[in-house]
Amino acid sequence: MNPAPDALAGLRDIHLPAPVPFWPPAPGWWIVAALVLLAAIGLVLWLRARRRSARRAARLELDALARAFAEGRAVASLAQDLSALLRRVALARFPREEVAALHGARWLEFLERSARGGFPRDVAEALEAALYRQAQPAASDAREREQGERWLGAVRRWIGAAA
Repeated sequence: MNPAPDALAGLRDIHLPAPVPFWPPAPGWWIVAALVLLAAIGLVLWLRARRRSARRAARLELDALARAFAEGRAVASLAQDLSALLRRVALARFPREEVAALHGARWLEFLERSARGGFPRDVAEALEAALYRQAQPAASDAREREQGERWLGAVRRWIGAAA
């Protein structure tokens, strides 16, 4: 029962399938690409909302400080609160290692370089000096009132422009 040698000669050679084309990708890859794109868009929107909510919270706190100052709050108290607000905003927006240990001249330099347009050096120095001044009962002097308004304006601009 040997097969005849002619029987094998009638078989065709093995044919490989055509190579899988690169384009168009399979439907599963379209789904993966859409999910990755949606995740990236969601991440960007989430980061923007988070940054805006921190900025919004800082502005609301600054508005409350401005109202309290308009009602006769002491300049020294305003200086302490503004300084604390600046520090919290800086810690929220910049790396903790870069901001947490800053004080004195290095803190003032950071404020100047961290926002578009900078932070006025004279305002920063006056704000820092007021932190150590003896607290007065209320801001009654017109010069003190003007200085407090200038501080509030500078801090408002820095919060809006900090990188």
